[in-house]
Amino acid sequence: MAGKKDKEDSDPENTLRILVATDCHLGYAEKDGVRSKDSLNTFEEILQHAQTQKVDMVLLGGDLFHENKPSRKSLHGCMALIRQYCMGERPVQIEFLSDQAVNFAASP
Repeated sequence: MAGKKDKEDSDPENTLRILVATDCHLGYAEKDGVRSKDSLNTFEEILQHAQTQKVDMVLLGGDLFHENKPSRKSLHGCMALIRQYCMGERPVQIEFLSDQAVNFAASP
């Protein structure tokens, strides 16, 4: 019952919903005839879940790609999924406020 009460008491206007996913390793075993699409399928499932749950942000930690120079197939697949699930009419409600002089002081 506590879970139901907590959900009813939450304030959607002041709640930030974040989905955290790590170590997607897009492109892993992409030359394997059986497992070639596993990582992209899993990434799509993550994005579908985020869309279904109406999260405000997907935080990707760890390795998004398996290789440090991903194949065109992996890059294209990733970009296509991001376009499909992350771009749209829903407004961005998150604003990052910072002092660039402080955060990027080491950058020329």
